[in-house]
Amino acid sequence: MELNYALIGARIKKIRKSRKITQDRLSEMAGISPQHLSQIESAKTKLSLQVLVNICNSLDVTTDKILCDVLTAETATEINSDIAEVFEGCTSDEVYLMLAVAENLKKNLRLKKMTPNHE
Repeated sequence: MELNYALIGARIKKIRKSRKITQDRLSEMAGISPQHLSQIESAKTKLSLQVLVNICNSLDVTTDKILCDVLTAETATEINSDIAEVFEGCTSDEVYLMLAVAENLKKNLRLKKMTPNHE
């Protein structure tokens, strides 16, 4: 799987700016040099998993927030398989209840994204 480092860098930059954090401050928090962060944000260099985790922890976001558009068809198939396992052995009533909960959760997550101070 080839990662889209331009998209990853752009997302890091967007979240950093939305939190009014400078490159110098984020690089200090993540334990990397400001030059390295600048190169990551402009996709001039790749970042390691450890650096990604450090940046995400510093920005208080999950790694999937940074990687969300980088899923491949293979990954989507794996997710569908995981979902099928969750529903395996459930009664019709359980399935409908779980779907209702998932739909409500999705709605609330999207409302949260629209609320100021949430990224």
